[in-house]
Amino acid sequence: MVEVGPKIKELREAKKISQKELAEFLHVTPQAVSKWENSKSYPDLDTLLQLSRYFHISTDKLLGNSKPSFFAALFSKGGTTMEATPKIYPEGPVPKLVKVAVTASFLILTFDNGDTRYLRSHLAQDQAAAFERQSQGKRGLLFAQSRQSWLGTTSEILADGSLLLNEKDRYTPEELWYDSSEKSTD
Repeated sequence: MVEVGPKIKELREAKKISQKELAEFLHVTPQAVSKWENSKSYPDLDTLLQLSRYFHISTDKLLGNSKPSFFAALFSKGGTTMEATPKIYPEGPVPKLVKVAVTASFLILTFDNGDTRYLRSHLAQDQAAAFERQSQGKRGLLFAQSRQSWLGTTSEILADGSLLLNEKDRYTPEELWYDSSEKSTD
């Protein structure tokens, strides 16, 4: 049986946040977080993905899987996977996002300090990684249909400075600032 609850608790405590703070970030109740941590219930798939991004770990590690997932195996090359090393950002405040425009592959970000910066979307990063490894076969087919997902994209700037695309794809304030650049490089 999956023991995701203790892992969520461990990660939350390591980040020094309360159940209430994590619940607010995930748009769930603190009681839901408590139930997960006590293994009385489990987060749904979308919430597991949000937890994975929030804590900068793979869903495999969050779920305690020792074998690579289907997607990790699909995108692996020579025994290495696409799993990213968790990013560590500098401590301290970052400019606050005030406006976002979504293009086919970039987010055009405007911050409260007047800077306009560009960030490759998660979808574009995934597609680029897939096509860099192999533009034909399984990987190409996997992402061929997902290109349409930009039609009707919704974006919401949250109170904590995060950006939420299509109610699921979350970008942290640090990611928006430190991973973006002053020039579009696509």
